[in-house]
Amino acid sequence: MKNHCLAFLIGIISVALYSCGKKTDKDRAIALVESKYENSSKDLNFDDAKLDSLYNISPQAYSDSIKKGDELDVTLAELESQIEHLSQAESDSVGLISAKLTKERYRLLDLKKIKPQFIGWKLSGVATVGDRSKILSFNFDKEMTKIVP
Repeated sequence: MKNHCLAFLIGIISVALYSCGKKTDKDRAIALVESKYENSSKDLNFDDAKLDSLYNISPQAYSDSIKKGDELDVTLAELESQIEHLSQAESDSVGLISAKLTKERYRLLDLKKIKPQFIGWKLSGVATVGDRSKILSFNFDKEMTKIVP
């Protein structure tokens, strides 16, 4: 019984030490930036730094384009049904509006084809300390192994 308790206690301590020593993605990003600036006279402040994921198109913009496209489809269908009952001049005006909406719909359809893809990380809000303090941002690859332009 004592051996089981001792083994269990050692297991818990090992897991606790491993999890405490494990770096977060933000810690890894900060370490890469610090290594880049270790021979520089610039002092960096990471207190307000924020780590965000980067996508080729933001998931929110993708979702919005699908929603707007669906709304445009409904509007275009309504316009098409109303054109039949209008005079020639009114029909031409509605046709111009319909053409502009259709052009926008095709643009949104092209955007829909570009699915959001994760392309890396961005550490923003890094402040330089000194006379000319600036806010810096850094981009990283997917694996967060290097700083990329």
